[in-house]
Amino acid sequence: MRFVESVRIGLERSDFLRDIYDSVGRFPPYRRLVNSRVKKRIAEVEESRGYSLMIETSSVCNAKCTFCASLTMERKKGIMTDETFEAILSRVKSDGINPRWIDLFSTGEPLLDRSLFSRVRKLKAVFPRSRIRITTNFATATDSAIEEILSCGLDSVFISLNASRPETYARIMGLKYERTVQNVNRLLELRKARGSSLKVLLSMVMCPENAGEEAAFVRMWKNKVDSIRLQRVVDYGKFDVRSAYRARAALYPCSELFERIPILSNGDAALCCHDPEGIIGLNVRDHSLLDIFHSSRFKRFRDMHLRGEIAQLPMCRNCFGVHSNGAQWLFQNFE
Repeated sequence: MRFVESVRIGLERSDFLRDIYDSVGRFPPYRRLVNSRVKKRIAEVEESRGYSLMIETSSVCNAKCTFCASLTMERKKGIMTDETFEAILSRVKSDGINPRWIDLFSTGEPLLDRSLFSRVRKLKAVFPRSRIRITTNFATATDSAIEEILSCGLDSVFISLNASRPETYARIMGLKYERTVQNVNRLLELRKARGSSLKVLLSMVMCPENAGEEAAFVRMWKNKVDSIRLQRVVDYGKFDVRSAYRARAALYPCSELFERIPILSNGDAALCCHDPEGIIGLNVRDHSLLDIFHSSRFKRFRDMHLRGEIAQLPMCRNCFGVHSNGAQWLFQNFE
């Protein structure tokens, strides 16, 4: 496990370290440093058109995660049609976008999309320099799916496990823990056998149901996978999740708003990965990606982030994206 991951885990688990971290975030010279980097990064992305994409090919999910907006989502769930997928590719090319990352997930489970692997192959053929990843609960991963994951061109797989005990896993996700762990171990075994460069990352959303399991989770997986992430549960602006973020913490602009273009399974644009309904109100079949990205609603959120008015935005104020104290801007290299 990398040093940076150890630091991140320490910050999420320790109130004492978090207090120190938040004190740094409130320090005026540090804030000026981050703000200067924000301006530079925004200019770099706009000049190169190096935006990342989030393409939700599936909004259907087999899990019932207690903290997920999928349970209350009002839009119709489904698999992205080939017409919508091709429209996205056409827009990317016509807008001259050079995607850094292409994330094939959002609210749903990507492995339920039967066209997922052919779509990865097509994206790799069209955008060979882009890095492609999925986030999955991995409960439905068969041996054939694992073989496809290792051969289709994916760069990384982020697996949401969220527990270290079967009963906790069932309570949070409504799935069978032993089956998923078997799938993860099979992926790691075949990755080693194939000499694959695929990155495997595991995450645990910290919520009341799994409180106290963080240490066991890290011990169980730290020597097996490439990265472990602990993150606090997000309220999406409408859930009562008893956020552990301090009210006095400094809020910093979220880099996702300036660097990533999310498209939902129906072709609607979303504000970010925590906008399950697609509040932008524009569809990729009717508008170019850059017109969507520079639309008035996107601009309103960005301007409020830059002006330091994040606390006025219910969707944003309790999200980990604005509680990173600028780490997104300082330590994520732009290529």
